[in-house]
Amino acid sequence: MLAAAIAVAGALVAGAFATQLAQQFAARRRPHALAWSASLGLYAVGMVALAAGFAAGWSPGWFGLYWLAGALLNVPLLAVGQLHLLMPRRAPLWWALGAVATVAAVAAVALSPVEPAALAAADARGGIPLGAQAYGDGLAWTVLRPLTLGGSLVVLVGAVTSGVRQRRPAVLLIAAGVALSASSSSFVRAGQDELVAVALTAGVSVMYAGFRAASQPARARTEAAAG
Repeated sequence: MLAAAIAVAGALVAGAFATQLAQQFAARRRPHALAWSASLGLYAVGMVALAAGFAAGWSPGWFGLYWLAGALLNVPLLAVGQLHLLMPRRAPLWWALGAVATVAAVAAVALSPVEPAALAAADARGGIPLGAQAYGDGLAWTVLRPLTLGGSLVVLVGAVTSGVRQRRPAVLLIAAGVALSASSSSFVRAGQDELVAVALTAGVSVMYAGFRAASQPARARTEAAAG
């Protein structure tokens, strides 16, 4: 299925992005790189779960993994990294917020049973289960908005502010990528489920392009100093 293949492509991009961030953290010990590496690693896991759901059908396990990694956790951790960049002196607070978000997300999914009828209906149409139908009033659905909306606002505002202040348009691509990824939920509600994989893959690709472009000057300075 094309949507599954696109989701796999998104997982590969997110995995490459996470790996580069992990290498950056290992080389420079910059906390934002660690938070972003964790976020993009989860993004990759969520895309794998999405591909599995499209290709083999939705099970409670695959949907729970998709919801946890792809919907609940990656955006808050991306926000934690952004906060480290904006206010590095408050690093303990940002890590504490990240820990709270992680515990809340894991507990919400663990304590929320999945409605089998919602999974079966999604399989019948070859789409993605709606969170409101799969979890109903469960915690996994009710904690979604505060976690993802708050995290998205932090990343978007932080990236735009940094890009404008530092006159680095490449940083704005990160904000654009986050916005693209966030748009995926609208496609589920509109019944255009196959476009979810497109939006998520495009979003992480744009974020990665922005990160690489924004990192170019730093790499150039490093190479010049070494020379």
